Amino acid sequence: MAAKPIGIVILAVLQLLSALLIIYSGYVALMAALLLGPLGILFVGLAAILLIFGIIGLILFYGLWSLKGWAWLWTLIINILSILLNLYPFNWIGLILPVIIVVYLLVPSTRAAFKK
Repeated sequence: MAAKPIGIVILAVLQLLSALLIIYSGYVALMAALLLGPLGILFVGLAAILLIFGIIGLILFYGLWSLKGWAWLWTLIINILSILLNLYPFNWIGLILPVIIVVYLLVPSTRAAFKK
């Protein structure tokens, strides 16, 4: 079996890092909800959404690492959604990784690696 292209290894690791940051954000939102008591109900919803996105990100990491065809499309979709969600309020840290991932996914040689 041929070795994975280094760019795809980096892409998978970036996806993993992004997923872990999203899960951490969900944890922070959940802790805020607990601290605010009844007023924190909105944070519970936010935490749930973030945790779901983080778990999806972990699944995508597996797909990217394994060069699964479905991983290319779903990683693109999820990271575009992540970019949109980080535009308001503007969040540099949450915006950088998804932008890098989307740009790299659109490189023709990267896309070709997932069509095998």
